[in-house]
Amino acid sequence: MTAQSRSGEQIRVTHWIADRGERPLIRGWAHLFAAQAATIAATVLITFSWMTLTWLEALSVTIYGAGLIALFSVSATYHRFPWRTQRGVEAWRRADHAMIAVFIASTYTPMCVIALPPRMAAWTLAIAWVGALGNLALKLFWSGHPRWLSPIIYVGLGWIIIPLIPYLWNNANPAVLWLLFVGGVAYTVGAAIYGFKWPGREARYYGYHEHFHTLTIVAAIVHLIAVWILVVSAG
Repeated sequence: MTAQSRSGEQIRVTHWIADRGERPLIRGWAHLFAAQAATIAATVLITFSWMTLTWLEALSVTIYGAGLIALFSVSATYHRFPWRTQRGVEAWRRADHAMIAVFIASTYTPMCVIALPPRMAAWTLAIAWVGALGNLALKLFWSGHPRWLSPIIYVGLGWIIIPLIPYLWNNANPAVLWLLFVGGVAYTVGAAIYGFKWPGREARYYGYHEHFHTLTIVAAIVHLIAVWILVVSAG
């Protein structure tokens, strides 16, 4: 962009952008498209839930839908927006990473409310949301924590479902359990790739972070199908 001075000289206007170092060229695009798709999918699911389920069940689905939209929207905003300060980059990086645990807890919410006995649902949700809030505190107050710690938290939260398997098998469609398992594997592999920065550490277009983003989308789609099956069965 150029402007003209009083003397008639051309002056180039410079917009400063925070330097994030070398990154693959398509970083963040997948989650930008996923955020748009998630908004549509979640809106339809939430509307259907309020038409067919009890208010508490519908509320749990709404929490899940909000978490789904927020996960990809925050990620897309962080990765694609041309932040002008390192402070802005750091703040959104923390928000991006914090949203992963929040989304895991959001996914547990309709599963527990709809398919589990009330007391077990309450305990499971307490663990999931305390873990999510603990991860949020970690991002806010310990920015220099080891890189491997976050993936361990995500995987740990993701697999607290194991003790619930017998109840989900009896109270929900078995397909729901299998889909949760497949999605959990995708999340786990993605977390491992992110933690080890492999494959694609030096990639120009599609690096380890893009592998992680892709697997996050795959897992989210699989879990969205599981929630749909649960909602339709309960309705």
